[in-house]
Amino acid sequence: MRVLFAAGLGMPAALRLVLLARELQAAGHEVRFSGPARTRNRVVRAGLVPVLAGPRQFSRAWRPDLVVHDPLCPRATAMAAESEVPTVGYLPYAHPPLAPAPTVWIDPCPPLLRERPQPGAWQVRGDAYELPPRPQPHLTELSLLPRVCVTGIPTGTRPEDRRRARLFRRVAEGVESLGLQLVVLRGDDHPWNVVLQGSVVVVHSGDEGVVYAAARHGVSQLVLPAGEAERRAGKHLQQAGVGVCLTDDELRGASSMLRLRFHIAELVNGGRALPAAAQLGRTVAAMPRPADLVPGIEALLR
Repeated sequence: MRVLFAAGLGMPAALRLVLLARELQAAGHEVRFSGPARTRNRVVRAGLVPVLAGPRQFSRAWRPDLVVHDPLCPRATAMAAESEVPTVGYLPYAHPPLAPAPTVWIDPCPPLLRERPQPGAWQVRGDAYELPPRPQPHLTELSLLPRVCVTGIPTGTRPEDRRRARLFRRVAEGVESLGLQLVVLRGDDHPWNVVLQGSVVVVHSGDEGVVYAAARHGVSQLVLPAGEAERRAGKHLQQAGVGVCLTDDELRGASSMLRLRFHIAELVNGGRALPAAAQLGRTVAAMPRPADLVPGIEALLR
């Protein structure tokens, strides 16, 4: 069976596709992986063959039997729609997917965190491919202080980016003022198995890759949503009891730093988030892994 994977711009989504691609290749299928240039090194390191041409041109020439694609990427979705073969798509967490719907949805979201479950979707752990971690003593050495990770700080020059960057800096100041260990992560590709092993809270903007990584490791979350979709997703995390979502409006005013410190301290030291996040981690551990999906995918062509 020839299987073409088509990823979008988001690195976490691409790395989830890489994991499934490796499992299908290990099962004896011919796999090709189309994605942005920034993902090609990771694709090669994973033992896969990257596609250098555009996904639509390559699909017409290679004629795959199955397409696994990112349903948030217009190019990948359009290519999958015109391929006239069965398609598989990973159901997004916060953003609505593009039409048309694939033959089969794969849902990497733990049921507790899914706002609107998709009937018939195949459940799978929201794992992502990670390179062997480089030595990072500040993360692997024993620390007597609870660790809080901050990731997703905007780096753009737009007024909105600068305003949100200031908000993240205030969170970092609040973490340090409580005497906690602060780890600030740049970019969108991290060795979560190392970073989150000793962490108790992750602060982020609602990115689904971070949501799934924190859920997998049983870590509570503080969401500073980047938009309306992330705000809804963050509020759902809060309703599930595994974190807190704080919007810009909730962090304005003279008392905002005090409120912020209260929420951080509660996530670290008490409340229901710690046991709820730990229970969520155990639930995720029992979910199917990418290798468990291979027989069902193979059955799509029988």
